[in-house]
Amino acid sequence: MMDSSRSEQRTITQFLQREGEHASQMYRRMKEAYGEQSLAGCTIFRWCQRYEAGRVNIKDLPRPGQAHVVTNSTTILAVDELIRQNCWITTREIAAELSISKGNVHHIILKKVGYDTLCAQWVPKHLSENQKTAIMGVCLIPQFSALKPSTHFLRAGISV
Repeated sequence: MMDSSRSEQRTITQFLQREGEHASQMYRRMKEAYGEQSLAGCTIFRWCQRYEAGRVNIKDLPRPGQAHVVTNSTTILAVDELIRQNCWITTREIAAELSISKGNVHHIILKKVGYDTLCAQWVPKHLSENQKTAIMGVCLIPQFSALKPSTHFLRAGISV
């Protein structure tokens, strides 16, 4: 998804190029208007060349190897449902189940759904102190720590 400031600047560049303004003058005007957020001079020059060649679309064209977006509402809901069904599920298992990358799963879990891990269990990020204590207590019960042998990190100390 393109940043709205970049999109706006590309539109302005297209307009000013049609008006016959030179790329260097456009750059100075963009720098005044957008400051640090302004497009680089070489970028403005490149877009002017594209518009001169007849391009009308301001959006980036798809490139080979460019990742397609799979972080849509359906995928987010599917990840959330899998976690609600099994809070011990791993990102690898979710990725395999939904046929998406582990990186996308991790992004969805942390940024979109809002879960974090506590004792190798997915929990909502914002817990009260009582909820944190209750979950820590469950993690320390021997029958539950036997389910997930990777709880050795508890001895190292956790800041919750």
